[in-house]
Amino acid sequence: MKILLVTMEYPPFKGGVGNYYFNLVKNLTGHQVKVFQAGPASFYKFFWPKWLKLYFEIKKNVKKDKPDLIWVGQVLPVGEAAYLIKKFYNIHYFASTHGLDIMLPQQQLRKEKAMRQVLDNAEFITANSNFTKKELLNLGYAEDKVEVVYPCSNILMNREINEAKKQIIRNKLNLNNKKVLLTVGRLVERKGQGTVIGTLPKLLEKFPDLVYVMVGDGPDNAKLKALVFKLGLADKVFFLENISNEELPAYYQVADLFVMPAKNLAGDVEGFGIVYLEAAACGLPAVAGKSGGVMEAVVDGQTGLLVDPDNQEELAEKISELLINRELYKKLANNARSRVERDFIWAKQADKLISKLNLWRKTKK
Repeated sequence: MKILLVTMEYPPFKGGVGNYYFNLVKNLTGHQVKVFQAGPASFYKFFWPKWLKLYFEIKKNVKKDKPDLIWVGQVLPVGEAAYLIKKFYNIHYFASTHGLDIMLPQQQLRKEKAMRQVLDNAEFITANSNFTKKELLNLGYAEDKVEVVYPCSNILMNREINEAKKQIIRNKLNLNNKKVLLTVGRLVERKGQGTVIGTLPKLLEKFPDLVYVMVGDGPDNAKLKALVFKLGLADKVFFLENISNEELPAYYQVADLFVMPAKNLAGDVEGFGIVYLEAAACGLPAVAGKSGGVMEAVVDGQTGLLVDPDNQEELAEKISELLINRELYKKLANNARSRVERDFIWAKQADKLISKLNLWRKTKK
């Protein structure tokens, strides 16, 4: 079957959603997938609706490649263009959802109406977690219309990093003989980096050799740096804004603990959290926030510890517990790595999508 994936995120564009599609496409055996990446040039600047230009670009691809099915990478705005393609050219589509993309539109009546129109007319829907699926079921979609296809770690097969590379990082950041907390993610309030920074003064009383490394960039960069300066933590916190996917595993492996107390901010939510799996693949347990799909990425007491993401005292306690209790640390680390290697394999997740596609093709014959 010929499938046209239309997405705004795909490598070399950085991000979890792009990697999600890239790896599923790579493992989608038995189906031919062409990827059309919609960039800024795919949308009108001054004409509304801006996505109408994308409709014409998809139309060209449909006429040229004659796909059997369109794969909608973003419910809005890609799904709106795909809906018109279905209406005028009878090319069906299915949509993938990631949590935030179905929760934020519900805050505006116009966007919610558009989202529902896209999802109502989709042949089926994939969700990146059971949390996201539950949100779809709450919107009234049938259980058998939604298939959970989890993200997986992109560094599972590359976890043994050359010791020399790790030593270069330790030397560059002066991490030798330090206890290292690590967060990987965009610098936005939802990820909880500010909460971690707020715990450091108390943690440093118990662990004076503690440092905090943040990999990522985002709109809260300046705000977080100001907080670090205010608390006098300039020599304890490191901002690393341009780390490639190839370099990233080494940063996981020089860390002692992965910490990301993600929170739900009025619909702005972590749909799953692939970075928790990446940490697990490198043998790191996580301290994570009880929010969204995070509770599926991290199993409390089994692969990490979950906390109230707004409770700095609880966060500090859980971090301290794992830095002190080596037996618990090793148990969680081993469980986390084993779980990733057993359950979160791209081919295994792609098989669920393949089954859904094959069932759809059978019903359309």
